[in-house]
Amino acid sequence: MAKAEESSISALHQLWAQLENQQHELAITMQEVGIDAAAVESMRERQALLLLEISGVVAEIRDAPATTLEDYLALLDVALEHEVDLAGDIAFYGPKDFPMITRLLRALAQRAPGFEFNSLRRWLSPGQYEEVVGDGHTGAAELIGFGAR
Repeated sequence: MAKAEESSISALHQLWAQLENQQHELAITMQEVGIDAAAVESMRERQALLLLEISGVVAEIRDAPATTLEDYLALLDVALEHEVDLAGDIAFYGPKDFPMITRLLRALAQRAPGFEFNSLRRWLSPGQYEEVVGDGHTGAAELIGFGAR
């Protein structure tokens, strides 16, 4: 199993994102027309190994201490993918059906410039992703809370 250089959730999140992206690309490739059976079988074996590795990293993330905002954001990102499937729901129904979650995710993303919600990036179209977390060029983060903005 691959290990992150540090055991912080943020570092483990980077490894998780890399593995999830590899698994996602492999799944897309396996669906292509014209792939021969031997190649697909080899890809399935690779995918099974990736899924085992991802499960191990998720377990490490679940048990690692969170100390920074980036750690908590990383924990949220992994939970969105592995515990609630919210990214898929947002992709299917659209960000407008999730106004409070969208507001919360955008405010959190603004507070940690450069952080990427990998689960959302993979599930949402580029326009949906920008609608949820912003374009990275927004001004000061809005207050997190309810009431007038």
